[in-house]
Amino acid sequence: MLVKMRKSGWKTTMMNHDLRSMPEAIEMHPDIAIIGGGPAGIAIARELAGTQMRVLVIESGGSDYEAEIQALNSVESIGQPFVSTAATPEGRGYTGALAWLNDIPAFELRNRMLGGSSHTWIGKCAAFAEIDFLSRPWLPLSGWPIERSQLLPAIDRAGKLLNLGPNLYDESLFTLLHSPPEDLGLNKRLLQPFFWQFSHMRHPRAEPTRFSRLARDITAGNIDFLTHATVTRINVDGEGRTVTSLELKGPDGRSASVHANTVVLCGGGIENARLLLASNSVQPVGLGNGHDIVGRYLCDHPRTSLCRFTGRDIDAVAKHFNFYGVNHGGRTHFYLRGLSLSPEIQAWESLTNCAAYPVQIHAQDDPWAALKRLTKGASKTVKEDLLAVAKSTDMVTSGLYDRIIRKRGLPHRSIELRFDVMAEQQLDSESRVTLTDRRDRFGQPLPRINWKIGRRETDSVKRLALTIADEFARIGLPKPQLPDWIAADDNTGATFMDMAHPSCTTRMGTDPRTSVVDTNAMVHGIDGLFVAGSSVFPTPGHANPTLMLLALSIRLADHLKQRHATARSHTLQASEPDLLLHRG
Repeated sequence: MLVKMRKSGWKTTMMNHDLRSMPEAIEMHPDIAIIGGGPAGIAIARELAGTQMRVLVIESGGSDYEAEIQALNSVESIGQPFVSTAATPEGRGYTGALAWLNDIPAFELRNRMLGGSSHTWIGKCAAFAEIDFLSRPWLPLSGWPIERSQLLPAIDRAGKLLNLGPNLYDESLFTLLHSPPEDLGLNKRLLQPFFWQFSHMRHPRAEPTRFSRLARDITAGNIDFLTHATVTRINVDGEGRTVTSLELKGPDGRSASVHANTVVLCGGGIENARLLLASNSVQPVGLGNGHDIVGRYLCDHPRTSLCRFTGRDIDAVAKHFNFYGVNHGGRTHFYLRGLSLSPEIQAWESLTNCAAYPVQIHAQDDPWAALKRLTKGASKTVKEDLLAVAKSTDMVTSGLYDRIIRKRGLPHRSIELRFDVMAEQQLDSESRVTLTDRRDRFGQPLPRINWKIGRRETDSVKRLALTIADEFARIGLPKPQLPDWIAADDNTGATFMDMAHPSCTTRMGTDPRTSVVDTNAMVHGIDGLFVAGSSVFPTPGHANPTLMLLALSIRLADHLKQRHATARSHTLQASEPDLLLHRG
């Protein structure tokens, strides 16, 4: 990569650099600049590795957690989640070693470090369903400008990157399961099965996929990384039609600039909107914001606990809602079985898509939890954990049989089984990201988050809970304990929490009056400025976003290859007369 200082004209070749160790006011000249070294940015870099394009990935943090860098994630939250005095606050549902993530303020659970959000995820993945792509008359602005079938090849490529099994998440998965669950007789016009799978590194197998490791595996000479470099402004030409450069700041105050005719913004659902709005030197309202759309339609996945089972009821339910294995590619991939509202009931009652997944809270003397602590050297009470395993040889033996022979989830001794829910949000133009007058250490305005959860989402969650309760009772399964607000039909007592899945703030579409990027993810009216990540989702679905945002990122990378090839071809054609002239 060509790098030079503005004043001295110094040049060097750069591979992996830290802005803190580079000269002041340095200039960089890649073909493509990627803002953000999280899953989206790293996926695009991997796809472009080995091409003729010089690519620079710019990351605000470093390779490890740094409190001063994380402080740049501060927001001013003026919307939900809020909790009435009569309700108990909801967390994000994390347990065990990740329980601390429940206490991170709403919309601040973001990771400014190489690998991004993959540092604090558990690897949970699913693809959006067909209904998520459709225009639904009861949901304004629903419908994607691309069909699900067009995205399937990219979803499969994203699945391979995440070491996933087949991308099947509904009842079509049953035919592939090594030992499928029994047919419970649930009314499929009301409830349908939904599955999730979990992304893991191949080595070590139990570790969720960390994109920082995937970044380190990139050895192509055309891919460079720059860490501790926060992009503070995207510059465009005088008419605001073409991207020209980026302004960067390091934590020690030094500055730099990047000059590229192609920029891909991969900062996440909050930062993508924030940076576009703050880049207002040419367009006073911000880039791509001529119709005041940047930052609007902010969605997340409102999460709450839907219903609970205790005592003997736990085993009766866990028998049917657990992990199920698929043999694929020489490995066993496990899928977690849950339940979703059927497309029929969504249409009949004008509801959003939502799904419930089982979560078990293990007892202290659960033998499998104890065995896991012992093998990882994480046991604080070794004698008690050894005793828990020794006293439960039957459970350990049956668990090994279930896991190895039947390809099922392990049996656990639990004190509670609950179903948690994540719901799709209806688009609301007043749910949005704007800028405050407060500034961060680089002088950048902080984002103001006004997250709104509508009546339709709350009604959808309540309908799912009541339907599960009624259907379980009808087929002979234990009836769950419902939250007070659902049992009393009192939406004012509902409590939700964000799941750190912000989306739709730079949504994709064909109409600039309701979208920020086109179907190729380029900002309307600004040549060379692209956006990747969940912020371009036209609608958010209920599924965890990583698989889908990676699919869209891979699709964008393919477009960038074509775009570069076309530009290169035009350049060669334009230079041909000159070549002929010199030959003469």
